[in-house]
Order: sequence, then C-alpha cells, then structure tokens
Amino acid sequence: MDTEVEQEAPLTIIGLIRTLTARATLPHLLGFFALVVALFLAVGGSRELEVESAAAFVGMGLAYAGVAMLAEQPTVRGWVVAEKGGAPWTLLTVLLAPFALGAVLAGVLLTAVEGAGVGSTLPIALAALFVAWSIGQGRSFRSAVVRWPTSTLTAAPRAPPGGLATSVRLGIMATLLVAVLLVQGALAGTSILTASVSLFDVLLDQIGLAAGLVVLVVVGEFLTAEGRRACGSDTWTSRMFGRWHVLAVVFAAWHLGTAWRHITSEQPQVATAVEEIVLMIVTVVMAVWSMTSKSSGSELGLVRRSNALFWGLAFGYAYAGSVAMLSTVVAGVSGVLFLGHVVVALTLLALLRSTGPALASRHAKAMEHAAMGARLSERLEEQTASAVEEDEVAAPQTEEATAPVTEAIPAASENDDVIEVVG
Repeated sequence: MDTEVEQEAPLTIIGLIRTLTARATLPHLLGFFALVVALFLAVGGSRELEVESAAAFVGMGLAYAGVAMLAEQPTVRGWVVAEKGGAPWTLLTVLLAPFALGAVLAGVLLTAVEGAGVGSTLPIALAALFVAWSIGQGRSFRSAVVRWPTSTLTAAPRAPPGGLATSVRLGIMATLLVAVLLVQGALAGTSILTASVSLFDVLLDQIGLAAGLVVLVVVGEFLTAEGRRACGSDTWTSRMFGRWHVLAVVFAAWHLGTAWRHITSEQPQVATAVEEIVLMIVTVVMAVWSMTSKSSGSELGLVRRSNALFWGLAFGYAYAGSVAMLSTVVAGVSGVLFLGHVVVALTLLALLRSTGPALASRHAKAMEHAAMGARLSERLEEQTASAVEEDEVAAPQTEEATAPVTEAIPAASENDDVIEVVG
C-alpha cells in the first residue's frame, strides 16, 4: 500500500474534476444533491426537525469520510463504486452502504445528544462551523497556489519588476473586476423581478460597489507589498504570486459584491440557490485539492483518485449542513449569506500579506533540497567511478601476483585466493 502511494502520479486539478464527475461515482454526487435538497426542505418546513436534520448532515458527512478512508479496500470499493461493465442497477446499489452507514451514525448521534439533554445544541454547533468553513474556503484557495508543485528547481533570477509588469497586472485585474461588476449588476437586476428595488436603485448600488472595488485594489496593493518584494527576485515565484494576487482580489471582490447584494436588495430564491450551489462546489473542489498529495506536498497522500469524490462529499454535507442550520438558527438567510461572504473576503485579504513570503520560502526550500540531492548524486557518481577505476587497476596486479601460485595449488584454492585478493 505504501509503495502504491509513492508511485501514484500526482492528482492534477483537471484529474480531480474528472474524478469528481466520473460515471463510476456519479450516483453519489446525484444522491448528495437529492438528500441535501430534501433536508433543506425539511428544515425550512418545520423548525421541529432541526435536530434530526443536523444529525443527518453530520451522520452523512462522517459516513462518507469513513468511505473515503476505506475506498481502496477491494471489498469496500465493490460496494460503493459502479465499475465499468457492471449491471445497470449498481448505479443505485452503490448508494446503499454509505446511506445506511450515515443513517446509523445519525441515529447514534441523535440518541446520544437527546439522552444527554443537549439535542438543541447540535444545530447551533453545526451552524457555528460555518465560520470555519468560510475561513477554510479562503485558506484552501490560497493553498492551491502556495503549495503548487515547483516546476523549476533551479534559481531563475530576474530584474526587479518595472512599471510595465505592474501595468499589465493591474490591467488584467481591472478587466476581471469590471467583469465581476457587470455580472453582479446582472444578478442584482433580478431583484427588480421581486419588486424589492427599482432599476435606479440597482444602478446606485453598483456605483457604490464600483467604489468599493477601487478601495479593494488599493488595499490589496498595500497588503502585498512585502510579498512582491519577497518574490520579486525569482521568475517562478514572481509569476505565481502575481497570479495569486490577481485571483485573490477578484475572488474577494466577488464575495464582497455578493454580500453587498444581500444587504441592498432581495434576489429570487432560485438565483440565490444557483449561486450558492456553485460556490459550494468551488469550496468542495478547492478543499479537496488543497489536501491532495500534489498540492500539500504530504507523504500521506490523504486524497487520491480512488477517494477524492468521497472526501468531497464529506466536506459538502458539512458545508451544506452549516448553511441549513444557519438559515433557521439565524433569522433570515440573507443575513447568513452576507456573513459568510464577508468572512471569506476578509480571510483572503488577511492572507494576501502572508502568501508572498510563504511562497518564496517554500520555493527556496525546494531549491535547497534539490541542490542537496544533486550534490549527493554527484558524490555517489564520483565514488562509483573511483571504484571502477580501482578495480581496473587492481585486476592486472592480481593476475601477476597469483600467476606463479596457480601452478602449485588446486583450482579450488586458486579461486579462494583470487576472491581474497579482490576483496
């Protein structure tokens, strides 16, 4: 098992997405959406089902985490994966084991908290995790960049970036922010359908958002000043940090724009649901990606092709459960979503300061280790070459030294003597 972990090729982001949507495990993804929708409806329809729904979310999350840890076992894999060429009904039977395990775990958890008289705290505890998931969303997004495998292990010095490089970076950032502003304006325009605001109000709100994005760019330049200096002397780190800077600011701008929409207008529930589902998918994918053997650099290889989907579903149930509980524990889902988006944006802004130095430090260590490995290889090659030369020089001397003896001793003793001399 350990050998397989070491020899498996790194899981790329494209490979991860393909794994998450593979036909063999697609029933789990569809089952996830069906169960999450059902639990959301149950929570929204009756406050009396909060505890049961919270237990269901936790139970399913733990069940899929257990499946993920055992997914490489042949027996378990046969239960949860619809192998190619299998019977059509296996697309349904693969759901039986995780759903049954989730039901059992949910029942045990529900019995335990009810028996202890703390059942009402379970929804609150799950809701409180929403802040952790929001912070984790920002951190996992950063990890995918900071822990990206170094493509070059040799120093590639570059001159300090001039005005042209800065202008290009700011130009790309401005273009993407304008796109964010336009999309946010289109989404805010759906609030006109609910008669909550007028077109003039939407335009005023977008002007306010545009001013906020300008402030965001200025703050981002201030927070990344140290990181740009730390990464500016190396081509690879400078390029990677520049990309992270742009993407982080744009991602933070999206979250701030969404938060702004939730406090200035009221979108149709369908539009809000679609947006949150997309963000949940991004959160799950980035969380799994940050744990892969390629991005984390860990020898454990916790997330692999064989269990990536199951880890993603475990995160998905926990994230969806937190949102569902917050929508009932906290008055109004708009306030909940506003809080979550603000937390993600602030997390990204806080990480802007530390990402550059962390990336430069990791790249420097990677080059240092590569240099040590190169020096060790050179020494081994030199020792091997020296040993070969000594053997070539010693061979004629051995023949001359043993030639007179071979006529006087038996063949067996001759062989023993030659081995001793060579030794």
